Amino acid sequence: MCYNQQLFEKIASNYETPSYVFDESIIKERIQLIRDKLSKDTALCFAMKANPFLTGIFAKYVDRLEVCSPGEYEICIREQINPEMIVVSGVSKTSESMERIFSYSHGAGIYTIESPQHYHILKQCAAKYKVRIKVLLRLSSGNQFGMDESSLEHVLSMVLSDDSMELSGIHYYAGTQKNAKKIKNELEMLNEYGKKLQQSFGIETLELEYGPGLMVSYFENAGAAEQEASDAPKQLEMLNGLLSDMHAYNHISIELGRFLASTCGYYMTRVMDSKHTNGTNFVIVDGGIHQINYYGQMMGMKQPYIHLLKNSDGKYQCTSEADAKWTICGSLCTVNDVLVRQATLPTPDIGDVLIFERCGAYSVTEGMAMFLSRELPPVLWVNLDGSIDILRKKTETNTLNGRMEEK
Repeated sequence: MCYNQQLFEKIASNYETPSYVFDESIIKERIQLIRDKLSKDTALCFAMKANPFLTGIFAKYVDRLEVCSPGEYEICIREQINPEMIVVSGVSKTSESMERIFSYSHGAGIYTIESPQHYHILKQCAAKYKVRIKVLLRLSSGNQFGMDESSLEHVLSMVLSDDSMELSGIHYYAGTQKNAKKIKNELEMLNEYGKKLQQSFGIETLELEYGPGLMVSYFENAGAAEQEASDAPKQLEMLNGLLSDMHAYNHISIELGRFLASTCGYYMTRVMDSKHTNGTNFVIVDGGIHQINYYGQMMGMKQPYIHLLKNSDGKYQCTSEADAKWTICGSLCTVNDVLVRQATLPTPDIGDVLIFERCGAYSVTEGMAMFLSRELPPVLWVNLDGSIDILRKKTETNTLNGRMEEK
């Protein structure tokens, strides 16, 4: 049975498909679980790239928001987010983008430094606005993000002697869907490095902004090891135990995106056709791979958590009596548009609605949404009282995929 069955029956009857649905009650439960399992001194940061539509909502529940682009900061401005709670991150800071941000923040918030160039850009902006800003120095995990130890320490020496900057601490993120062993190794390394910085530079207070990349299980047929590793309470208990040994840092902020947002979202798509071809049952839906993307999905071989709403004269009812295997394909003109191969479902009829779970993170922005000039789906928000707001109406993309100026 699908989560909140009556809610989805109502949505299927009254709103267009395909559409995304995000539920605040699930976010609230997720935040409460995290707060219960982690120390009350551990701050919580939402990486808004996971789902920018949730920015304003998460601002009510977390301590910080991480912004990684000028466009994301513009969303924060429209949502009237207090700049004090924004961490301005991103690998490609420019003088122009920082000028715009400082015009709103007047230096409030925290700014990451990922290169010596970032230091000079931020120093220039701080001087112009006559403010002292807080900075986090990003330590690289070996990729293009952040600085190696030598570069970080060079920038650190400049920050410590710069009246326009206040060192907050170190920022570190090395990927998503990580197991306990990898997280343990990262935190042990970061603890030793924090001690080194304190001793070498005489630093008394140091913060760690850390992205653990906790696991989320998306698929019913995932392996036993993946299912066990993605147990949310156990992961949080493990993380809390490791954080209790981080004595090099006076304050720790945990940065989460996927782990926070994934469970609150659904993708709804309507059956447009069904057929039997060369021994395979196909169902064609009005959505497709341009609108839904699961981390770890490979050509539809893994089965997400799916529910079917049967349509009876415009009224919908959830059913779980699966009786056959179906390959679910979208409406794109490409053989790659396969959402799931051999999904076990009740027999779908034209007009029925499929509900895909765990779509709260990345799916709304990560797909190839502009392909074939299909419309962008509506985005629906379910409030705590069960009422529904439309965050985005169905939006045409054909005007963006062709000549925009008049001849």
